[in-house]
Amino acid sequence: MKNACLKFHCIDQPGIVSAISNFLFERNINIITLEQHAEEGVYFNRIEWKDLNNWEDEAAFKKDFERICKKFDGHIEVHFFKNIQTLGLFTSREPHTLLEILAKIETGELPNVKIPFIISNYDDDTISKRHNIPFFFIPTKNNPNYEKKQIEIIQKFKPNFVGLARYMKILSADFINQSGCPIINIHHSFLPSFVGANPYELAYQRGVKLIGATSHFVIPALDQGPIIEQDITRVRSGYSVSKMKQIGSDTEKRVFANAIKKVLEHKTIIYKGRTIVFE
Repeated sequence: MKNACLKFHCIDQPGIVSAISNFLFERNINIITLEQHAEEGVYFNRIEWKDLNNWEDEAAFKKDFERICKKFDGHIEVHFFKNIQTLGLFTSREPHTLLEILAKIETGELPNVKIPFIISNYDDDTISKRHNIPFFFIPTKNNPNYEKKQIEIIQKFKPNFVGLARYMKILSADFINQSGCPIINIHHSFLPSFVGANPYELAYQRGVKLIGATSHFVIPALDQGPIIEQDITRVRSGYSVSKMKQIGSDTEKRVFANAIKKVLEHKTIIYKGRTIVFE
């Protein structure tokens, strides 16, 4: 028996928790977790419960819940975890974040998740072959139609989400708008202080004391999307550039995996350009 979850937000007002709790109680639903908070006059919550097959699918739940949405003028997202979720992955030369996601799926830390494809602008299908995942090499250099080919693959497989596992190419606004699903990115947090091809060398020269990574939803404005997850690792005196790169890779894969996990567990709500994240 799998769980199900409900995310709901509306203008903060009396009676919201009571109405939702009674709705579930009347259908013999036992709540497992309930997280809630209010900020700037808006109420947010996430409720998870054991799915007793009360509803055929998410659409049936939304129809049943419609009365409460109308009463509070609320916004709802619901997900039944018995359904397999698909995550398309884009990557380039560096494999650390890609391997971290695949390892967590293989060990069951990301259950009921399937990778329908890996797209790369670097011609190496070693990892995809090992995991029996369809691989598509689409070069981006001197290839003006590469995004069109990528979109064709996305439209064929229709993933629930796309993850950019250190995919080293800027996405156009047209690509983002045509993708049809949320896109999650990861990058080091030297930006915007150390931009260009050699950020670690520049950071080393300036004596950086913290190395960070940021994972966020992708929007047309470069690296300005709602942030999902961030973390840092301290740099000690005497660390070489190669040591800093290793620390950066470890931080990136940890942050990216945590962000993907929260998205797949439906623990995020995008509101006014920022991400509300439930634990």
